[in-house]
Amino acid sequence: MSSISVTRDTEGDTGVFSLDIAEITYMEFERTIYRIIVHTNDQTFYTVGTLKYWVNTLVSSGYSFVLADRNTLIHVSNIIQMDKTFHIAYFGEDHKGVEQKCFLSEKGYKEVLKTVKPSETDIKFVELPQW
Repeated sequence: MSSISVTRDTEGDTGVFSLDIAEITYMEFERTIYRIIVHTNDQTFYTVGTLKYWVNTLVSSGYSFVLADRNTLIHVSNIIQMDKTFHIAYFGEDHKGVEQKCFLSEKGYKEVLKTVKPSETDIKFVELPQW
């Protein structure tokens, strides 16, 4: 599996598109629309299912996804920077120059650290100075 089926709108009126998994930065469940929002650096897509289903499916397919908190699933391979103090994963800027980021729970942050070793990765780890 190298792609997933997504739509560009919540109701699927624009049809189904195939999205390359490598492009996904993170996925989040949005309760108000009962859909999973799939984020890439440039666009937002929608799909159905549960985050538990997607994390199991994607990890079983060889991708490095981690449940960042109960509503967010992040693609560890696309993280470029981690904030150690506030547990924020950064994925870079979108086409509008807006920094794309995702907050992690304490448990989610530890799961990311299990997946990558700070000394063996290109992810930049930053933290606020201790006053």
